[in-house]
Amino acid sequence: MESSSPTHRYTVSSRFASTGLTCTRSVAEHIDRLARPYLTLEPGSSGPGTWQVVADTAPPDSAVPESVAAQGEVAVDYAVDHARKTFFHLAPQGEAWVTQSLLRATRAVHRSAASRQGVLFLHAGLVELNGLGVALVGGSRAGKTSFIMAGVLQGSGVMVCNDDVSLTAEQDGNGVLGAGWPRSISVRLDTLDLLFGRDRAQAVRSSLTHPANRTLLSLRESGVEEHGTALIYPWEYADLLHTKIGQSAKVDALVHLSLTDDPSEAEVASVPPSERDGLLEKHVLGLPNKHLNIFGHEPARGSLRRTRDALTALPTFRFRYEFRDVRRQVERLAHHLRARVPGPDRAPVHHLTGQASPAGPEPRQ
Repeated sequence: MESSSPTHRYTVSSRFASTGLTCTRSVAEHIDRLARPYLTLEPGSSGPGTWQVVADTAPPDSAVPESVAAQGEVAVDYAVDHARKTFFHLAPQGEAWVTQSLLRATRAVHRSAASRQGVLFLHAGLVELNGLGVALVGGSRAGKTSFIMAGVLQGSGVMVCNDDVSLTAEQDGNGVLGAGWPRSISVRLDTLDLLFGRDRAQAVRSSLTHPANRTLLSLRESGVEEHGTALIYPWEYADLLHTKIGQSAKVDALVHLSLTDDPSEAEVASVPPSERDGLLEKHVLGLPNKHLNIFGHEPARGSLRRTRDALTALPTFRFRYEFRDVRRQVERLAHHLRARVPGPDRAPVHHLTGQASPAGPEPRQ
């Protein structure tokens, strides 16, 4: 498990926590590129009492095994020393998987800390659509990512995240702030075909670097998934769509999204206030992470109620759209919202500019 390259210490920070990271300089450069704009990575040790995420180091015998097995991916093995608050990556080896593994563990620690501080996690994407912050709420295969990508290609959208948005009622009572997290973007293969054409979509798939893409195609071949999936890193997404990624945005409206194959069923409808809380409840995530909920995540009793109340006070809509007509449906929803949602009155959000260099930046010094 020893690496031929020396390891270095780094600190990863969010507004919820700081964690330590020990890995090679090359892995740190990749993590830095993948984590921005959501997390920051700086050289140097983190403070005492923080969780440490470590590669290329043998764990003590007392460490507890922990494994993550996502559908269609190889299993990732860890060991956890709870007493010393240290998380060890064990397998698989190779720089791409070590990078993915360390970022996943780091993200889980920070999201758990956010949950303890009363942040609400929602199965939703967040996009700035013609300047309005729109939370697109829906389960898997509801069309969130396809809609956001089409909006970006139409020139009217900026993605904050395509799924698992975190939401916090602002202290001044002035609405809700939504923020994203560093994670790969799961895209249907037929979405790429629809948006880019079959030939270019094939070239895009061949260029993607997430290591799980080597095995994910087996899900479609075995019939588990009808359409197939590819994982796109955020910087690849920004390059592909010639766009930028938002770190956070104020939420101006909630849209409960779903797909239909029948054009006559495509519609936009307002959700009455009496139905909003029940509809929202279906998509609130009970756990902050899909895996690795081992760091403590229970919020203070009643701390989520304020954010839920603020969300249900926002203009809320149901939107069914036809997948094959997604580009036109973006403009349809944008037109509907412009007529019914008050315009934003706030300072611009900070963004990560697209067109990242192929080699990736070095950690900030």
